[in-house]
Amino acid sequence: MKPKSNQGREYFAVIDTETTWNDEVMSIGIVIADSVSFVPVDKKYYILTPECNFDGMYSYVMLVKGIKVDLKSSRLAVLKNLIDTLQTYHVKSIFAYNASFDYKHLPELQKYMWFDIMKLAAYKQYNKKIPETAECWGTGRLKRNYGVEPIMRMLSGNCGYCEVHNAICDAVDELKIIKLLGHAIEKYNCAQINPVKKSMSKRTSELRMVHKPQTPLEIEPCEIEESIKKRIIADCKYAVGNGIKHKAFGYGIIRNIEVINEEILLLIVRYETVGVSRHLLPDDEHDITLINK
Repeated sequence: MKPKSNQGREYFAVIDTETTWNDEVMSIGIVIADSVSFVPVDKKYYILTPECNFDGMYSYVMLVKGIKVDLKSSRLAVLKNLIDTLQTYHVKSIFAYNASFDYKHLPELQKYMWFDIMKLAAYKQYNKKIPETAECWGTGRLKRNYGVEPIMRMLSGNCGYCEVHNAICDAVDELKIIKLLGHAIEKYNCAQINPVKKSMSKRTSELRMVHKPQTPLEIEPCEIEESIKKRIIADCKYAVGNGIKHKAFGYGIIRNIEVINEEILLLIVRYETVGVSRHLLPDDEHDITLINK
């Protein structure tokens, strides 16, 4: 499907990926939507080969009755078709829930502006459906239950909603979350995860022009959240690239560290024997020995 006319219309994309146990992308779902009405105008579902032949946590729902696969091919062919679709609609912005995961797994798309839907959906400042009794951090973010499934239940009022974990089904649902939150697309500016950096010369020129702000600058809650994450990771005794030994999996290398909340970290480790595995700290720390720094 192609738009009848791009004149006066702007579109954005919502993307979801599913991965194998080896942390390789096996399927991608993408929905193109109108930037004002949030009405979907096109969608594509891709399955990557040979990655799809390897098991993943949600391989069993890769093929769902009634869901059309638009292209099953190599990663190169799939990403070319996906980028062609984005260009057809002149898409500049990509949205995803917990967008850092999809962003890291799709380096071919990192030239686009990426926005994290969760950075509004999980904050009481932006999500008016979060109950007053819900436990939140000082930044306003929920302490727990802020994944797609609980947030969709909260926003829609449908307590029986279950996340499918099929890439195109989840992309469609994530677009629904954007619509249910009820914010204009510009509200997500604070949720961009790969902001374009200004050149130093331009920044210097701008600083010379501004002598003293007349009012205090507002700091977005998600900016505070990012500073907290950086501090927590910096204080962690583990670091990306460290060698570890796990009681069950043997030797591995830490590939990434993610902050779940102010008390829990997620280690993503590639092992010689089992491939990529994930461990929650401090719960799993008794199984892990740090080999080198």
